[in-house]
Amino acid sequence: MKKDNLASGVYERIKKGILSLEFPPEFILQERNLAEELGVSRTPVREAVHRLSQEGWLRVNARRNIQVRPVSVSDLREVFQARRILERDALELLLSTGLAREAGRKMAAMAAVMNDSRGSLFSFITADQSFHSVLFLVLGNSVLRKFWNAVSEEMIWLGMQAMNEKRYDDVLEEHGKILGAVEEGKKRAAREALLDHLEKTEDILLRKIDDVSSSYGRGS
Repeated sequence: MKKDNLASGVYERIKKGILSLEFPPEFILQERNLAEELGVSRTPVREAVHRLSQEGWLRVNARRNIQVRPVSVSDLREVFQARRILERDALELLLSTGLAREAGRKMAAMAAVMNDSRGSLFSFITADQSFHSVLFLVLGNSVLRKFWNAVSEEMIWLGMQAMNEKRYDDVLEEHGKILGAVEEGKKRAAREALLDHLEKTEDILLRKIDDVSSSYGRGS
């Protein structure tokens, strides 16, 4: 049990490093350095790396070189395609089942957290995803939530690569429109506000993704 917990802790630490861009795309990780930094043996590091490679976050070649996966336009398009399907349908289901008030209350709380997180990009983006996650938490569908969690982690990673402080106000305003429509139970307005927000976010990311990706170079 202790061994499993240790490997899980190493997994979470490396994954946070990837999502927060401490380990940016194409960054080369060293098994020995990770073990020394985390104060563990190589075994839990190896287990964590194996798990992350299975999930697609890391690439391990025959020589045991460990590299954070590169970002691509195809990744971005697939993530947003999944987001539109999941969020649009979850939103309409929620507004059709009398859960708008509860969702609105939780969304408002997360919007406040976002506003308070302006000083930390990673905190702002994780709070942003928590705002969107409210739909799935309130619905209580564990299967939908499982799919959403995978998409949400991708969005944190992509968002960190393209977000900047100039976008804070726009994101909060766009979220405000979604929140207002949800609180009023206006299904069409909520759907339009959500899709508009996703379209703007995707367009910004598409414009920036090539520049951001190339700025990291090859390996570190």
